[in-house]
Amino acid sequence: MTFIFWLQFATVCVAGAMSPGPSLALIIRNSITINRFAGFMTAVGHGLGMGVYAVFAVTGLSIILTANELLFQLIQIIGILFLLYLGFQFIFKKNEEIDKIKEQKSINSFLQGFSIAIFNPKILIWFSAVFSQFVKIDASFFSHSILVVTASVIDGMWYIIVTLLVTSYGMNDFFQKRQGIIQKISGFILVLIGVLLIIDFFQDS
Repeated sequence: MTFIFWLQFATVCVAGAMSPGPSLALIIRNSITINRFAGFMTAVGHGLGMGVYAVFAVTGLSIILTANELLFQLIQIIGILFLLYLGFQFIFKKNEEIDKIKEQKSINSFLQGFSIAIFNPKILIWFSAVFSQFVKIDASFFSHSILVVTASVIDGMWYIIVTLLVTSYGMNDFFQKRQGIIQKISGFILVLIGVLLIIDFFQDS
């Protein structure tokens, strides 16, 4: 694997990580509503979730999952329900309940980040498309491992940067005063994405 080849792949991964979506909404919500460390744990969990998808793509399992319509539809349904669950939970939590969220254990933030990556079927499609351009049949295990690690680390690092930005000096006070609003906006974003996925699901069916 040449450096130019790796750089091309890394650039695609950066563009994918920076695309706004439910993951970004969750990272911002956890960083502001709980604390910076919770944002870090969510980012790490999401990065590992992306790493799992990267392993699927490298081994060809994503192609199998995509080809198996019933299995893929099941993943889509689970993903949509998970997004809607989080969305409505964020929207309808009262202010006193938001204060209690600060006590949320770090493992919960990690699992939220991991789950929102795993249960997002769009990520599976994206990885299938991207890795089909970079995975070579005659490539070594080491080369494939580099691709997996690169995708996972870039995703996790991007969301760590997002966490640092929204919890930095000045910005932190600004967001803290509006944590209730941010919680509900994040919820509406997740529900909106879930509804759009439902529409896409029935249009494709």
